[in-house]
This record gives sequence, C-alpha cells and structure tokens, in this order.
Amino acid sequence: MGWEQVLTIIVGTSSIVAAIITLAVSLINKRFEDMNKRFEDMNRRIDSLERRMESELKEIKFLLYKVLEVPHKEE
Repeated sequence: MGWEQVLTIIVGTSSIVAAIITLAVSLINKRFEDMNKRFEDMNRRIDSLERRMESELKEIKFLLYKVLEVPHKEE
C-alpha cells in the first residue's frame, strides 16, 4: 500500500468523522435552542401570572380595608 492510499484513507476517514461531529453539534444546538425557547415561554408566563397576582392582591387588600373599616364614633 502506497503513501497515496494511506493519505486517502486518513483524509476520507477524518472527513467522515468531521461530518458526524458537525451533525451531532448541530443537533445539540437545535435541542438547546428549543429548550431556550421553552424557558423563555415559561418565564413570560410566570411574569404574566406574577402581574395578575399582584393586581389581585391589591384588589383583595382594598376590599379588606373597605370591609374591615371601623366607623368613627360621633361624640
């Protein structure tokens, strides 16, 4: 087997390995992008719920103060 054949085998094998690694990295990146989108969506939902809860708590406080308000006695 000559040097040309050895180099051809090495280059061919390394090209295949490089293609497999590139494919694996692109699949992993896609998976991470999908996960990031899900986390961003969850964060938006949590923020929305937090704002709604704060609004509801303000309303509850207002109603409680209104209901529990003690009228002043007139002297």
